[in-house]
Amino acid sequence: MREDTTKLTEEQAALVRSTRRLDLRRILGGLFVLYGVITTIVGIVHWDTDPQKTGGIHINLWVGLALLAGGLLFFLWDRLNPVPAADIVGQAEAEAEAEQRAAGEGRETA
Repeated sequence: MREDTTKLTEEQAALVRSTRRLDLRRILGGLFVLYGVITTIVGIVHWDTDPQKTGGIHINLWVGLALLAGGLLFFLWDRLNPVPAADIVGQAEAEAEAEQRAAGEGRETA
């Protein structure tokens, strides 16, 4: 499913790798998995007390498993449908062009 990145320069390939590494889907997936692991452990440790408080449902266990599944779905989504390299390189080139225009007009860029 990965697209062909052999036509990119080394600098563009590094930009694509770093952008994909910091994709929001990976960050959210990691947080969901982390919270899912913690909540699942709490659900297992408090196996006897959770049903008493929640009307017979092991709520921490179920929520923890749902968070784990959600986080893994984010990772799967990122893996199956990565940000296209052409979009990343095109955005970087557009930003560089806008920065050059602003510098030519005597304005500072952020």
